[in-house]
Amino acid sequence: MAVGILVYLLDRPGSAVYFLPDWWSLVEFTPSFFGPLGQYLPTFSHTFAFILLTTAVIAPHRRAAFVICAGWLIVDSFFEIAQRDDLAVNIVSYLPDWFADWPLLDNVASYFLVGRFDPFDLVSIFAAGIAAFLLILYSTRRGIKHAN
Repeated sequence: MAVGILVYLLDRPGSAVYFLPDWWSLVEFTPSFFGPLGQYLPTFSHTFAFILLTTAVIAPHRRAAFVICAGWLIVDSFFEIAQRDDLAVNIVSYLPDWFADWPLLDNVASYFLVGRFDPFDLVSIFAAGIAAFLLILYSTRRGIKHAN
């Protein structure tokens, strides 16, 4: 998660990130820290972190981990594919008007319309799913127990 946050702080302008004030971003003062890889690290980090957090809450065993990984791969892939121009316009047309009045939901339309579909983001999502699944398998074999 720390790497994903650093990408936003070091390589992205604050105006491009919903929760990041402009003055937190260091992009104007530093060269691209992560280079081209920085385009895909946030997608990897989101998927990886969501899988690990969900597994920590539910249960760290093989069957649950597989279902959790598959679920997040489907959700994250949907949100990536939904940024394609033809799909984004259609999805936004179905959003209720009251989304614009609620924090977090007020950004949904622009996520689809301004975001760009990138097939390499799908690769990043699947790589994160595989990495998270392998980490869960490794950690459960080593005797690391669930927080419950």
